[in-house]
Amino acid sequence: MSLGYAGRAVLVDSDGSAALYAYECENWNCKDDAPKLDGEIYIEFEPIATARKIVRTKRYPQGIPLNGMAENVDFYELMEAGSLSVRNCSNTTRCDTNGVDLQAFSLISKIAYHIQADGAFPEKACYVK
Repeated sequence: MSLGYAGRAVLVDSDGSAALYAYECENWNCKDDAPKLDGEIYIEFEPIATARKIVRTKRYPQGIPLNGMAENVDFYELMEAGSLSVRNCSNTTRCDTNGVDLQAFSLISKIAYHIQADGAFPEKACYVK
């Protein structure tokens, strides 16, 4: 059963060390919901890629695989350092105490996972809750 929330982010520009994503959020519980790709997520590569500590075991000599989430990443710390920023989309329904769209964090965690798992920025990220 779905809670009725979804979102997607599309890579707009990247130089390898930082990327800019356009994102939108949907709330299927509202009849007049009209998502637009007008939010922005700026994210830097190095702080997320270096946060993962690779643990090698006999069973996993290349390192234990990720379990679907980025490891050791504090998004609020990255925001304070300037390595991550969010400009909310027009369809924002809920914000945290800092005024950042909570649905954007779901997209940021998907992007961070792909950075650690694949070693590159993903072309797109999406979620449904």
